[in-house]
Amino acid sequence: MKNKLTTSIAIAALILAGAATCANAQDKQTLDLLVSKGIITKEEASNVLKKSSEIQITAKEKSVKSIKLIGRVQTQYEYIAVDEYANGASTSLDTKSDFLMRRMFLGMEASLGSGWSATVIADFGRSSDNYLEYAYISKKLDWEFLKGKADMGYRKVNFALEEYTSASKLLTVERSIATRYFSEPNNGRRLGFAGRHTGLYWNGKVEDIDGLEYGVSVTNSYQNSPASFPDNADTQLLYAANIAYAAKISDAKLQVGFNFAYTNGVNVAGTAGKVHSSILGINPYLKFNLYGLELWSDFLLANIDDGKSGPSGAYTRDATPMGFNIAAEYKFDIGEMGKIAPAFRYSWIDTDGRGIKMSDGIRNSNASTTYDAGQSIYVGLNWYIIGNDLKFQVGYEWAQLNGNPNGGIAGHSDANAVRAQMQVLF
Repeated sequence: MKNKLTTSIAIAALILAGAATCANAQDKQTLDLLVSKGIITKEEASNVLKKSSEIQITAKEKSVKSIKLIGRVQTQYEYIAVDEYANGASTSLDTKSDFLMRRMFLGMEASLGSGWSATVIADFGRSSDNYLEYAYISKKLDWEFLKGKADMGYRKVNFALEEYTSASKLLTVERSIATRYFSEPNNGRRLGFAGRHTGLYWNGKVEDIDGLEYGVSVTNSYQNSPASFPDNADTQLLYAANIAYAAKISDAKLQVGFNFAYTNGVNVAGTAGKVHSSILGINPYLKFNLYGLELWSDFLLANIDDGKSGPSGAYTRDATPMGFNIAAEYKFDIGEMGKIAPAFRYSWIDTDGRGIKMSDGIRNSNASTTYDAGQSIYVGLNWYIIGNDLKFQVGYEWAQLNGNPNGGIAGHSDANAVRAQMQVLF
């Protein structure tokens, strides 16, 4: 299925790119002739050529239909070393040092007129069945008392601010240990609560209050399975809602928001068989911009019925994991070379006895021991050569996990990770 889809997208992209190239070449010849005759100016010709670079198609209806190609390429180098201290012994796990294609997105957005559109984006860098990034149908509404956009399909729910922020706009190379714990697939420790779910979404604006936005969604409780029902998945639904208010005060921009989600059936234990337990989560956050400064922070909390194991090893006790993130960068203008920005992030997580391994928080790290809580500090440098369209990032992250989720002798695990990433958007 993956090969068929990716091949189809690649062929379609080549055809559309070829058509665009031919059309642009013909347009340029015609415009050059008009400029030479003095009929239009060079600036007018440039504006027309820019608009013609968007591939246009026609249909039965009079309104113009269009297809827009969407792409992202991220090439990354990573070095990750992990040392674990448990039961009075120290162990250095295998160090990772390699290059990888972090993301290879290719997709399309089709506008059908009358507010209807469809978006499909695939990631060629994923080897599992979870190769779809997004796939949904949209309808924009502009009624007197209802303004916004409805999405029907597969996308991210509004929970965990850093998770649903596009990876192309992150201040850091990878997401934090707290964000990954709440968002990455359930493995008996991580929650799999945020991230991509299939269902119905609405994002609207309150017309009478400038800057006030809200959203609601009803989706499957399980994630990362857009086209089929995964084995042992619970069939209950996930209900989410969000509200945010943005204001501009002089040169400063501030947004405060609150995300909420609830499901009464999810595989919280990460074990075989259906586990009908509920999760309720809250996620308040803020974002701030002033001149070259960008700052964001959020708090994550979830209460999980039967979310951690008891003395017998079965998941029979409630758990209330919580996390905190704060991140900032400051952009310095360096003229024709773009902008350069030092970046910082601090992240903290407490699993309340559910447990976390270093691999749950630090992507691609090795791990063998489960701990109870942790924190991480990231420092890096971002070079915006052409904004986010062409960007280089390099960063160092130190993370430490500590405590024993089941009591007993406490230990800790230390990770040192260096990553560098080049990004191109088109």
